Amino acid sequence: MPEGRGALSNWSKCKRVAATLFILLFTPVLAGSQSTGASVKTWIEIKAADEAAKALANPKVTAEQRLRVEQIYYRLVRDNPQSVPAQNALAAFLWKNGKAEAAVEHWRIAQGLEPANAETANSLGGAYLRMGLVPEAAEEFLLAVRSERDNPDYHFDLANVEFVLRSDLTAAWKIDSAELLQRALFEFHEASRLAPMDLEYVRAYAETFYGMPNPDWKEAQVAWQHYLELSTDRNFAYLQLARVSLKQHKKAEALSFLDKISDPSYSEVKEKVRKQTEAL
Repeated sequence: MPEGRGALSNWSKCKRVAATLFILLFTPVLAGSQSTGASVKTWIEIKAADEAAKALANPKVTAEQRLRVEQIYYRLVRDNPQSVPAQNALAAFLWKNGKAEAAVEHWRIAQGLEPANAETANSLGGAYLRMGLVPEAAEEFLLAVRSERDNPDYHFDLANVEFVLRSDLTAAWKIDSAELLQRALFEFHEASRLAPMDLEYVRAYAETFYGMPNPDWKEAQVAWQHYLELSTDRNFAYLQLARVSLKQHKKAEALSFLDKISDPSYSEVKEKVRKQTEAL
């Protein structure tokens, strides 16, 4: 989610927030070995490999020790060549250890074995994105969502790409920016609906309204009200609720929210919004 809790006084700041959201997609948060569908024996072998890999977090680990763990994962795949979870586990290990090409190769093998596997698709989407292959990444995130519609993480990843990199996708998908923004808003909404207690997802959905060409400010108010219910930073939530009230020309309501802001760090933007409200 966006870092910091400073007040957002205009859309340019919101764009920077969106860009910060996008950084999440460049952080290797790979599915690892949480796959379902493996046999009990394969699952035990995957867990054993993952346990061995934990030792590599020690900065004093030697190249020989690292290679030994890598061989455990390769042996896992050799013994279970048709296992998608095994292929995904090896790919995640390789990616984490700087072997991107080999990792992508095994994710592609996994996808060939089970084209609709959501974990594989989402992992490939993250890899393609970090390789600069935006349309390919978006297609994989879309496949992950279609394969596992109840996973909020997959909706969130797709939404980020559709929102932040829409200029890359409008040509590739042959749709206009407004439609892509609408799709991104829907995916952010799905992420927050499926994980209603996840503050990052709730805030991402609420903030996306500021980037829409014709935002539904009533829905935006509902989103920010939900954020208020979850967040400890109530001053930030009150500011956003004041802004969306202002957008709806609800003068008394906007002023009421502004009066609830007590943090002095919000004073400048608070007064700016107050002047705009009083001018109604």
